[in-house]
Amino acid sequence: MKKDRKNQEIESLKHNLEANQAVFISRYQGLTVEKFSLLRRQMRGTGALLKVFKNTLSKIAFKQTYAESLSEFLDGPNFLVFTNDPLAGSKVLSKFAQENPDNIEIKAGYYQTVLDRGAIITLATLPSKDVLIARFMSVIKSPEIRLVFTLRSPVIKLIRTLQAVEAAKSVA
Repeated sequence: MKKDRKNQEIESLKHNLEANQAVFISRYQGLTVEKFSLLRRQMRGTGALLKVFKNTLSKIAFKQTYAESLSEFLDGPNFLVFTNDPLAGSKVLSKFAQENPDNIEIKAGYYQTVLDRGAIITLATLPSKDVLIARFMSVIKSPEIRLVFTLRSPVIKLIRTLQAVEAAKSVA
């Protein structure tokens, strides 16, 4: 590879690191073109970008960035996943690694801190942002709803009592 091309690859990698919140490193081996293409499509569907870079170029690009500590995981045939939605990216990567355990090994990643394989799998099990927001809103609204029912209860009892009295008078 010529020096100009190497510099372009390094700049592309740096740009992807700066433009995305998270990066995951995984080893691949013996993966068919069809399966690799499927993984790329699934990643693209979540807004993630899957790229294969030379390890030496990746190490150069990682220098003086938040991902510098990930350089130690760059050995063997690797691919990088860049994403602004770490939950969705980790879910796709984790599921694909479970379906192809002989071909893909999740190594490490970075999202606000360095993540090991276990942390990435744990991240993949978390509910989506929308589900978390909905749960949070239900917790916030819960005391208000209980208060409304508590305040309505005496009124409902009074109405039922009055209806019972009215029914008793109409029968008599």
